[in-house]
Amino acid sequence: MDRLLTELRSQSSELERLHAIYGELETRNGLLHNEVLRLKRAQRTNVQDLARVAAILLQISRAKGIALDPVTLDILRRRGWLPARNRTGARP
Repeated sequence: MDRLLTELRSQSSELERLHAIYGELETRNGLLHNEVLRLKRAQRTNVQDLARVAAILLQISRAKGIALDPVTLDILRRRGWLPARNRTGARP
């Protein structure tokens, strides 16, 4: 009987310890989730800002008749920010 009580107390202590760890992990998980949401918002804002800059760069390039370099054109195409593949950024 004493052995069973000792084992029960031991299991109870272990359960309390695990419960405390679970609480800490749950808190950390919540913090990480909030950080992921913050980073996603920041990334979305950054992409929107870059799209605006790209649009202005294209406008200036076309207005001045200056072709953009191939690397920049490739970046704009990959991002879907260049209307057509056959355009070079300069007016014909």
